Amino acid sequence: YGMSGVTRVYTRRPGKEPDMTAPFVIPAGCTVEELAEMIHKDFVAKLKYARIWGRAVRDGQMVQRDYALRDGDVVELCV
Repeated sequence: YGMSGVTRVYTRRPGKEPDMTAPFVIPAGCTVEELAEMIHKDFVAKLKYARIWGRAVRDGQMVQRDYALRDGDVVELCV
């Protein structure tokens, strides 16, 4: 991708396939909680955990709010 300092992550709804055409472009090192806040402020209060599909985790691994997202991760926010 060539842009340092940013990360592309994709979101998916529970039981659905991720939308790989519309990534969120976020600062490098951004956490699950910070992404949830960017999507909608109410998500942060209701967020229980997230599931991640990516290179650094098992597919569908549950992670906490402080998990640092990596480029290419697919995120399912669970509220």
